[in-house]
Parts: sequence; C-alpha cells; structure tokens
Amino acid sequence: MSKDYADVDYASLTTGDRNPVKRYLQKRRLKHSLLALQSTDQNFSGAILDFGAGNGELCKRISLRLPHCKIVCYEPSANLRRQAVENTQNFPNITVIGNLKDSPVADFDFIFCLEVFEHLPDQPMEAALNDLRALLKKEGKLIIGVPNELYLPALLKGSLRLMRRYGEVDARPLNILKAFAGQPPKSREIVAFDGLPYFLRHMGFDYRTFQKKILNHFQIKRSYGSPLPFFPIGLNFEVYFICQHKAE
Repeated sequence: MSKDYADVDYASLTTGDRNPVKRYLQKRRLKHSLLALQSTDQNFSGAILDFGAGNGELCKRISLRLPHCKIVCYEPSANLRRQAVENTQNFPNITVIGNLKDSPVADFDFIFCLEVFEHLPDQPMEAALNDLRALLKKEGKLIIGVPNELYLPALLKGSLRLMRRYGEVDARPLNILKAFAGQPPKSREIVAFDGLPYFLRHMGFDYRTFQKKILNHFQIKRSYGSPLPFFPIGLNFEVYFICQHKAE
C-alpha cells in the first residue's frame, strides 16, 4: 500500500464525471437512494446520518427535501471531508464530522450508506456494520447502496472501462467476461486511502455475498436497483437494500 489514493476530487468521479452517461447514472443513483424518504413529511425534524458521505452531495439533497431535520455528514477521509465542508457550507442543518464520537446526535431515524461497502475489506466492513447497528434507532431505516458488478451491467461498465483504462484489473476482457457470467475475480488489490485499507476498483465486488453479510446484522425489508428500480436487480447498475433492526 505504498501509494495513497485519497487525493481525489470526488465530484469529478461521480456527478461531475467527464462522461455524460456516468454523470446521468450518478444523479439517478442519488435520486433513487432517497426513495426511502418519499413518505416522510417535509416538516420532519428527526436525525439523518450519511455514513461515508464523500463530498456531502447526498446531504445537500436531503436538506433541500427535509429542511427541518438534523443531518450528520460523516466522512473519515480528511480530503473528502474538506470537500464536504465546502459543498455544504450554505446548509445550516448539516454538520460534517470525521469521527463518529463527535456526532451531535446519538442515534438516527435514517442512515444512508452509499458507495462505501464495495471498497471495504472484511474487517473494516464488519466494523462499519456494527457501527451502523449501534447508530440506528429501534424503528429506524438503513439505506445501503452498492454497485452491481455482475451480469449485463458488468459487461456494459467493463466496456466503458476498456476505453478509459485498458489493462487495469477492471478493464481486462477476461475479467469482464467472468463478471458477466456471474463469477467475478476473487482477488482484489488493497490500496491505501488516507492510510486506511481500501479496494480501489469495484471489480470483484459481489452484492450477493454482501447481502448475506447484511443479514447477519439486519433484516432487509426491501431491495431494488437503479437506474430502473422497477426492473430486476440484475439489470441495474446499482443495488439498494432498505434495512431495519431484526425483530426481537
């Protein structure tokens, strides 16, 4: 882990990507993550956490929809946290933190965790799931979003990656074909991100295996995909799990 990959502009990799298709899909991803709030009254004054918030873009969108709620924007990466502070500076109900111990709220009605777990090795993943379980209110909802790196989406994503960075692990024809067949490569390179172990590329992440890990901690009330939430998950680029505490 000699190179540290934390020095990135988050927007340029997501909603500001140079590829218009990726920009569109990223915006749809954020929109569809908020389906869990669609029945929440605009005057809702509870607490919402974005766990691993990147540059805080989701927090801004939540604030615009629910201006009276308390939003905690948790981002452990110092570089991304600086971007979140700048991006949310005009939203007084958003608090940006880098340590969960600094949260002004003890537990949350809603927790969002998007584009996080596909980057985490096993031990940090288990630690994050334990943190989320402790932070979620008894009747609260946890919204987890991860990429679909299998089947047709893997083929389409892989084709784009071939054009952008041919030869890298996620831009090799054989690896793409394996993922298309539902058997992604098992080996994934761990790099450093602000000194923490991190899977840089999505290739090799299997949402089916991750779903089983979720069920060790929560019950899954609903799952769907994006950008086509009413189509089968296997045809979508993103997968969402709406979770709650297990029934006692």
